[in-house]
Amino acid sequence: MSTYVVARVLIGLFFTITGFNKLFHPIFQERMLNTISKIGFPYPQFTANFTATFECIFGLFLLIGLFTRISSAGLIIIILVALISHDLNSIPKELLPSLDAGKIYPMDPFTWLSYFLYLPQVLYLLLLFIFLGYGYGKVGFDRYVQK
Repeated sequence: MSTYVVARVLIGLFFTITGFNKLFHPIFQERMLNTISKIGFPYPQFTANFTATFECIFGLFLLIGLFTRISSAGLIIIILVALISHDLNSIPKELLPSLDAGKIYPMDPFTWLSYFLYLPQVLYLLLLFIFLGYGYGKVGFDRYVQK
């Protein structure tokens, strides 16, 4: 089994589990609903369930290599919305060094990029764009759907 297929299966498993937890685990349901409510999306309960359902379904499809490109595109949209509306806010606006108390340094572009690249969503996006381009790889149900 190729590294590509292993990566696709593991990312699919990740999204299947996280989507499932957001649908059925009370703590993750509450976190998802609170996050979506704070962001200000309309109909937060519907939006939370809709997003978690598709995260779970698209993750399962990636896991088994079915509708790989469509699933990748759907997950890319979900991650981009989360990244833009929520996760970019976790990057600090200024730097507070531990040695020089009281002095605040502005965030330079390279440091901002470093913080951005440390976000796990960036890695997920990179992999999903690869899956979008290459499809299911050597192993997957897409092989049978295409025939």
